[in-house]
Amino acid sequence: MNGWFLAAGALLLVAFFVHTFAGNRLYAAARPDRTSSRAYDAWLMGRCGMQMIGVDLLLAAGFLLADGAGVIPRSRGLELFLLLTYGGWTAGWLLSLAAERSEVRHYRRLRQWALFGVVALLVGIGIFR
Repeated sequence: MNGWFLAAGALLLVAFFVHTFAGNRLYAAARPDRTSSRAYDAWLMGRCGMQMIGVDLLLAAGFLLADGAGVIPRSRGLELFLLLTYGGWTAGWLLSLAAERSEVRHYRRLRQWALFGVVALLVGIGIFR
């Protein structure tokens, strides 16, 4: 049993459900008119990206929960991959906000970076415990 992986997996599972329902609702509200071809194309590409992120969250949650529970053998390579992925997402999210010169309210409102950072931390501790 690895409680660190179980905690990270549980956070990602909750994030998957929040992302799927609340995120979808929020994203759907931003849908531009279909006649605005360029804006609609960009929105639709983002919509597809939303679905890919949902799959990523669900797969990572499943792996971490199975790994943490000892259902599958440990895979150091995949554990490191998840550590680097969520650490990279944390850095990328923060750099994107900084590059856009976002106001503090955006850092608070769009705080997925905090979830990614906590998951990376939990996975890192779980790997090296």
